[in-house]
Amino acid sequence: MNHPTDDLPLLELLCAADEVWVPGELESSGPHENAPDAVVDTYVVDGGRLLLTLWRGRLHEVIYQTPAESGEDAERRNDRLFAHYGQGGGWNEILDNGFGKTYRDTNQRLYALWSYAMDFTTFGTMEFHQVKW
Repeated sequence: MNHPTDDLPLLELLCAADEVWVPGELESSGPHENAPDAVVDTYVVDGGRLLLTLWRGRLHEVIYQTPAESGEDAERRNDRLFAHYGQGGGWNEILDNGFGKTYRDTNQRLYALWSYAMDFTTFGTMEFHQVKW
C-alpha cells in the first residue's frame, strides 16, 4: 500500500541552488530569520509544506512540514528520510527535550531534528546550523 509520505521529494544537501527542483508550488520566498544572507523558499507539496534554505549558492537545509496521519506513517516517513539524508551512514541521537529529538550523522557534518510535537522533520548541514543559531 502506498502512503502519502512515500512520495515526499528527496533532495540533495549542498547541491547548487540552481539544481534544486521541488515538485510543488512555490508559496513564498524570503530571508531566513536568523541568517539574513540565506533565503528560505516554501513549497506546497502533497501532505504539507517543504521549506528549503539556500545559503552561499547551495541547499543547506530542508524542513518537512508534513505531519503523518499516524505514528506508523511518521515512523515510515522518518525511516525513509533519515536513510536518504544519512547517505548510508548512521545517525546518533544527541538530545530529546520533550518536544523533539536532535541528531548528528556519524560524520558530524549533518544534523537532523524531529519535532514529535508537530511532526516536522529537518535535515541540514552543520556549517549552516552554526550560523543560524
